[in-house]
Amino acid sequence: MPGTANSGGRNRKSAAQHKRDGTFQKCRHGADPAAATAATPDPPKGAPALPKDLAGEARAEWHRMIARLEASRTLSSVDDAVLYRYCQLHARAERLEGEIAKLASPFYDDHLGNPKVHPAFAQLRSHDQVLRGYLVEFGLTPAARTRVKATDPAAGAADPFADFEGIDDVRQPAH
Repeated sequence: MPGTANSGGRNRKSAAQHKRDGTFQKCRHGADPAAATAATPDPPKGAPALPKDLAGEARAEWHRMIARLEASRTLSSVDDAVLYRYCQLHARAERLEGEIAKLASPFYDDHLGNPKVHPAFAQLRSHDQVLRGYLVEFGLTPAARTRVKATDPAAGAADPFADFEGIDDVRQPAH
């Protein structure tokens, strides 16, 4: 992201961009793909279950986010908790924007008669910053996309859970 620490004011180049520019260094821009895959956790693919208590705008945003993450091939079934928090915060920000729209003026006078900006504006700004952080975590901002690695399973790749198929319920002996 431009202007952040250690970025030099420029977005990070992808390995493909370094190869194209002739500046690719294996020690800095990428290792053996097999080694990188082994070192990187691979969360289970699939959509998390819709929480029962999500309603209204939060529920609608849940479905929109699921569609976005599926389209970018980064959705994992273990994303449920962070998706839930994001959707709840999104719904709160939408309600806050509605309340701000009802205000006659963004200013009010304090007890001394000095004009002040309504505190709801600061609260909405805070919500927006946190929501942006969530979007970065999901790789849904332009700068974050360069750091997200969406992979499709290789053709003929072994299913890591195949060993567990057909196993009957294991019951603990009664004590």
